[in-house]
Amino acid sequence: ASSPHNRSTQPLQMSSFTNTILLTHTTEHPRAVAVILGHLGASQSTMQRYLEWYRRRECSVVTGTAPPARFMANASLRSQARQVWSETAKLLRPTAPSTPVVMHLFSNGGAFLLEEMERVLLEEDRNHQGTRLSQDDVQLIRSRLKFGYQMFDSCPCYIRMAWDTTDLSKSFPHPAWTSTTANSTTTTTTTTESTPPSGSWRQGLYTWGAACALTTWSLFTPWSLGHAHSFWNAMLDSRVCLHNVYLYTTTDLATDATQLERLMEHRQNEVGANCRSYKFDDSNHCRLDSDHPEIYQNAIQEALEAAVQRGAGGEKEQQQ
Repeated sequence: ASSPHNRSTQPLQMSSFTNTILLTHTTEHPRAVAVILGHLGASQSTMQRYLEWYRRRECSVVTGTAPPARFMANASLRSQARQVWSETAKLLRPTAPSTPVVMHLFSNGGAFLLEEMERVLLEEDRNHQGTRLSQDDVQLIRSRLKFGYQMFDSCPCYIRMAWDTTDLSKSFPHPAWTSTTANSTTTTTTTTESTPPSGSWRQGLYTWGAACALTTWSLFTPWSLGHAHSFWNAMLDSRVCLHNVYLYTTTDLATDATQLERLMEHRQNEVGANCRSYKFDDSNHCRLDSDHPEIYQNAIQEALEAAVQRGAGGEKEQQQ
């Protein structure tokens, strides 16, 4: 049996508006090392609540967030990405070779940070010798991610620009806007080959209005005009971890469920990822854990058990 002990760190500065919320928890002989990336504006108490989900499951944990000031300015998150990976490597080094890295992220605050963290693993930036990860740490993290999973809560959010007018009336398939009705049901699938319901003028109007708002934001941060495209491509084609879990709802007015389902289909058919999805027709953005706690916690448990089994199988293969 493991005997957990805690080691928590405060944010690097008092204000989480400009710094990542970096918390860690160490468990002796952990089942996994969990990396939790919070949504934009997540508080320290919220991140501590997320941390507890994995602490109770005998995991070591590190949390990180995209500072709102940097997120809204579309500034680089490279420093925050390195901080989170550095803490992850510290937790991983004393563990057994079968210990997986599992990731759990929320909204685009978490997805933007994930994008930069994957870039750090793939592109060793050698211009910052004092802060970059060592090659050993990079290989350690990447090898353990192969066993693990990435769980996406209400993300990634597709960033539509105003000139992108394709399928406006099929986006954001809120049950109240479509020709089909839903009764707050939940479905779990291992494949995603869904056909969006026929659209409505309400969907088109909302989608275009949201795109105009995002485009206005982008005009004040010109780098984001190109980032919207590169971000979505990174989410589509990433091969850093091929075990993906998506929890989302059709009533989410921030994350377009139609685009998310297309992303899952692409990852399965074109990338070879193993995608599992939990689709809801009620709740709201980043509210699924509160509105459906039993299903949500079961999703974590099932994903974690599968990752631990993959890790044990991978270690046996290496020993043979």
